[in-house]
Amino acid sequence: MQAHENPFATDRVERLLSFRPVWSTITWEQLDQAWQQAGFRGAITGRHGAGKTTLISSWKHRLAERGTDYLELFLNREAKSLSEAEWESLEDPSIAQKIVILDGDEQLGYFDRRRFYRLTQQAKGLIVTRHRQNHLSTLAHLDPSIDILKQCVKELAPQHYPALEPHFQAWWKSKKGNIREILLECYDAIAAR
Repeated sequence: MQAHENPFATDRVERLLSFRPVWSTITWEQLDQAWQQAGFRGAITGRHGAGKTTLISSWKHRLAERGTDYLELFLNREAKSLSEAEWESLEDPSIAQKIVILDGDEQLGYFDRRRFYRLTQQAKGLIVTRHRQNHLSTLAHLDPSIDILKQCVKELAPQHYPALEPHFQAWWKSKKGNIREILLECYDAIAAR
């Protein structure tokens, strides 16, 4: 199988899979209500591969459809700090008209985190993702299940599902429920055939 034929490629996963309330225990209405009650400042929590980025991506589309301006920031193990341009964006007075979205809050060091939260006090709203709860209200805690994994694989590669399904339990255990990493295992398994 060629890489461009990968049904589990990141861009394809992002394009085809979005946050699905039917796969979760929380609806958009509940998220909106929790966010409003928290003063439009809250966190999405969950372990690696739980779907936090997927949820944030869908939320950004909802904000855009409503004409709401937002500033998106992303951190991970490779990018653990904001760039100077991103800090400047947070210091700009126009931040008062924007929702700030930070995917990967826990990557910030202590002093950068304090600076970030001080600067975002002026923002119209704040949504962060992180692994554990912090001082922000938790809007949703994502706890993926093997059933959600099955739904993802059926959506992305229904023709390969029967061959992959027998491996799900072992992959779930070895990858500690990280759906993103299990999808990579799925690709490796079908590419090896």
